[in-house]
Amino acid sequence: MTTKKTASKDVKEVETVETAETQVNESGALQASDAVADESPVLEKQIQDRTTVVIPYCKEFAQGKELLFALRSWYNNARFPANLVIIGDREDWFYEEVTVIEHQRTSDNPQIDTMEKLKLAIESPEVTERFIWTNDDIYLVNRVSLAHIEIPKVLGELNPEKFKGTYAENMSRTVMLLDKFGLPKLNYGTHTPVLFEKFRLKDMLVHFPEAESGVLFSSLYFNFQPFPAYPVVLDWETDQFLLPIVSRNPNEQKAKELLQKKVFLNNTVSGHSAWLEKFLEQMFPEPSIFEE
Repeated sequence: MTTKKTASKDVKEVETVETAETQVNESGALQASDAVADESPVLEKQIQDRTTVVIPYCKEFAQGKELLFALRSWYNNARFPANLVIIGDREDWFYEEVTVIEHQRTSDNPQIDTMEKLKLAIESPEVTERFIWTNDDIYLVNRVSLAHIEIPKVLGELNPEKFKGTYAENMSRTVMLLDKFGLPKLNYGTHTPVLFEKFRLKDMLVHFPEAESGVLFSSLYFNFQPFPAYPVVLDWETDQFLLPIVSRNPNEQKAKELLQKKVFLNNTVSGHSAWLEKFLEQMFPEPSIFEE
């Protein structure tokens, strides 16, 4: 989708041209074909039946323009009415379409700090009862409906032995809590957007007060909830959901080929690079309504 923005203090006009198939143009940039026009609403704060997109954000650990490109991707590719809430730090380039709930980092344990931000989301009237929880390094690379996000996704079983440091410790605590109550131990930490419900989160915190001591709360939440269908097991080589960038210099042609059938792209700390910034700039060259 090509996006143009004109804005004043009183009037914002957004012109969108949406398309059906993503393809690579002659310059190597990802763009969309002109096959089908789609007038589905983009992210709009005024719509009453919206779903909030919440991003916890700590500027100290931000890499490059990750958040900027993430917001552009949501603006371009979300096909449902939503408003945007950032919990954490404010950037100078934020426009008034961004709601910021300011929060200073509370712990060196990322899961403890993020849990505090999650609690603010639960309490905030700016955040809808059902809301999407995502990150500044997750990007929507094709048109995405709520159904894409609602589908539960896993990376197999939780296995702390595969990891090190604080993350492994948090995973071990998560496994112990799930074992204590005889619950499944699937790893829902897929680094993709997920849909939470406030009343279920509150219920989880009542049942598991230890969750505030550092756990992988997405895995705790979803293993604690009954789902009518078995979750999708992600495998980046074969699934139609996610391409993770973990290398500073991946095979660009392979990445473009894989992205033709994906809806989400993310990057790890090790995957952020000048290459990635250029790649994201090609995909999302136009400013969104979230930028001044």
